[in-house]
Parts: sequence; C-alpha cells; structure tokens
Amino acid sequence: MKLTFLKAQYKSELRLPSDFSDKIQEMFPNGANFGIFSAVQFREQKQEVENILHSLGFTTQTSQPFRTSIQGQILGCDSYKDSLKMDLSEVDGFIYVGDGYFHPNALLLAQEYEEQIKPVILINCVQELTEVIDYNHIKAYLQKRKFCFAKFYSSTDIGVFVTTKWGQEYLETSLKLKEQYPDKNFYYFIGDNFLDYEMENFPFCECWVNTACPRIGQDDILRHKKAVINIKDVLKVE
Repeated sequence: MKLTFLKAQYKSELRLPSDFSDKIQEMFPNGANFGIFSAVQFREQKQEVENILHSLGFTTQTSQPFRTSIQGQILGCDSYKDSLKMDLSEVDGFIYVGDGYFHPNALLLAQEYEEQIKPVILINCVQELTEVIDYNHIKAYLQKRKFCFAKFYSSTDIGVFVTTKWGQEYLETSLKLKEQYPDKNFYYFIGDNFLDYEMENFPFCECWVNTACPRIGQDDILRHKKAVINIKDVLKVE
C-alpha cells in the first residue's frame, strides 16, 4: 500500500492572550525553568513562546520523548516519566503549545509517581487562551487507579488486550505476565480496537490488562465498567 505524507503545520500567527505574561509571573518566580513541549504542527509557535519566556527572565528546556521524531514534540502515549526523557526535578512547571487536553495531560500523567505534580500551562494557539491544569485535572483518574491495582492483585481470571496496530503490539512482553503471576489465569485477546462493550462479552474476566496505548489504562479508565490497568504498572521488569 502506497502512503503519502502531507505536512499539516499550523500556519496562523501566534497571538498570546493579553494576560499571559502577568499570569505566568504571578505563578512562578523570575528565573523559573520550564519544560516546554508542543504537538508537532505547532513547533514554530513553540519556538516563539520560548523566545517570549526568555525575554521575561525565564529559562526553558525540552527533550525528545521516546516515540517522537523531533525535539520538543509530545505524544499522548509519552505519559510515563521514562518515556519523557527529562529530569523532572529540574523544572518548575511545564508549558504546552497547541490545543486540547490530550497531549498536555500526558505531562501530568508522567508525574504520577512524583511527590508533587507540577502544573502545565496550556497556550491554546487556536482559541487564543491561556489555561493552567494541575493535579486536580487527573485527580479522579488517580483515585480510580488505586481501585484497579487492588482489583488486579485480588483477581484470578484476567483478560489481556493485545493490539495488532504497528508500534503498539507487545504480545511477547505480555506473555511475561504468566511467568510473574503464575497463580493467575491470563486470557489473551488480539485485535485492533479496545472497546468497552466488548468486555461485557467475557464476564469471567475480573480485570483487564492493557498492553496497547497507555492512555487506555490511564485517563480512559474513568469510563471502563471493569478495572483496566496498564501492563507497565504490573509487570515487574528486572
């Protein structure tokens, strides 16, 4: 099958809200250091925002997360600390240039095991809005996740979802669950979509382990009727 790549960069002029500089200076002391990221189509606007921050006396740093192709790009699946490839102790907060919550939520989720979840400032280029999201934005997920952990460890019959999608297929890794949890029965389901109503067809599965996109086992768990947890959270890798 022939594929054609079409660039879809955001070409509109960057217009920051008038209260942007006041808001950021109220929240952070002069000289604060920000981790800054954007969706790939907003990379040019990200550079403009960096220049503005530097003019205000702030410093910035970025990285190339595990699944991305360029520095400063963030994907929704880069939602774990190790995939972010950044020392979180070095930054005072994060800045995301783009639109929506899916990508900046990854920056919050990557801090899940940190003592303090640092805020993310969203610079929405499309709606010309500045918004701050913090721990409260993922609080419900963190609470539900405790239940999912408890359900996994107390369950005997567990369904394991393995996707056929390129770049997300971890069948070999998922088989290690049987080695590390020999007292549990694992049932493997292979497909290209993970749908809530499909779980209802297998009521004997007390809990589900997700091996596909990690966001299925993160913020998506709020809509799952049964407990779902990511393999990375329960697989003990030496």
